[in-house]
Amino acid sequence: MNKKELNTRLNACKSKEEKISFLDEEGGELFRKGRFREALACYGQALPMEKQPNARAYFMGQMGICHYNLGEDKEALALLLRSARLFQPDQPEFMPDMYGFVHFHLGSLYEYHGQTAKALEARRICEQYAVDQEKDTQWMLFAGMSRNYEALHRHDEAIRYSQKAIQVLSDNDPGLSYLYESMGSNYMSLGQYREAIKYFSKVVELDPGFERRDDIYLSIADCYQQLTNDKLALESYQKILELKQISGKRENLCWLYLRLAHSYFRLEQYEKSLLVTLEALRRRPRNKLEKAEVRSYLTSNYYELGRFLEAVQEGEKTLRLSRRFTNDNLFYFRMALSYQKLGDAKAFEKYRQICRKHFPADGWNKYLDKLTGLP
Repeated sequence: MNKKELNTRLNACKSKEEKISFLDEEGGELFRKGRFREALACYGQALPMEKQPNARAYFMGQMGICHYNLGEDKEALALLLRSARLFQPDQPEFMPDMYGFVHFHLGSLYEYHGQTAKALEARRICEQYAVDQEKDTQWMLFAGMSRNYEALHRHDEAIRYSQKAIQVLSDNDPGLSYLYESMGSNYMSLGQYREAIKYFSKVVELDPGFERRDDIYLSIADCYQQLTNDKLALESYQKILELKQISGKRENLCWLYLRLAHSYFRLEQYEKSLLVTLEALRRRPRNKLEKAEVRSYLTSNYYELGRFLEAVQEGEKTLRLSRRFTNDNLFYFRMALSYQKLGDAKAFEKYRQICRKHFPADGWNKYLDKLTGLP
């Protein structure tokens, strides 16, 4: 229907109420077809004719949602806020579904613009009217609340709302992958690594081509590492490497080879750890700190392989880059032990003192003390 036909139909309406009803129906039809600009015009024509507060709030809300779908956030926010304030739940013609839907969109706008607390406040109002919403709106509402709680570091609440969203969806709904990922991330933040693994695994089971599957396998591997299950951590890191190689995308994988080196080291596969460490160095670490961490595995592996001179030589080069880095406890104890094996008492004592200073609770200190003959 073009503008001329619309005006002809509108003029044929015998009463103001008929005109309002016609414009509402036509606006709804245009909205369903994705013709939001035209729908906005219909709702905008109806608004001045309507005097009842809840009905006016309805039209303002519809106009705000049209602006939202057109990407006009400023106009959308202004109209949605006016609509929310104008609704009167205790008065005739209150529309709980629309009142909830207005707050649903307010929650989305606030979240997009980084206003987490306001987003959650709006969504909690929508939640009161969740039963009046479509299923798609319900699960997206609960998923949004889960994101808000996660951003506020309230991980238990985030999990609870992800579970509520899951209950709304059918077993094979694509949205489940996203929700399982969220559940895994929140359990991981709570240190509940077995539960995290369970939900991360569900993501790749449900959707093997999940867009962030590299991240999922990385999270699974990191969880296994936290559980000191180095064999399964290694398998997950290897899976990530395989996916990266298949994709053919050019990217710096030094960080991944570093994780592989650590896993092989923990499994006492020192030759493999050494080879992977050399490959990580070939991949050019991103900065001095990462390079120091990678090089530290040269020292650790050389010590375990009985190559003590190479261990200390590489160790001293490492310390020129940085004196502190991730997992440096492995490095410093093996520096001390390597110097002890080489008969350099002065250097051994130097590194023994460093170990006592930086890692006072580590059981290796007692072993170093024993080598000095101390009680």
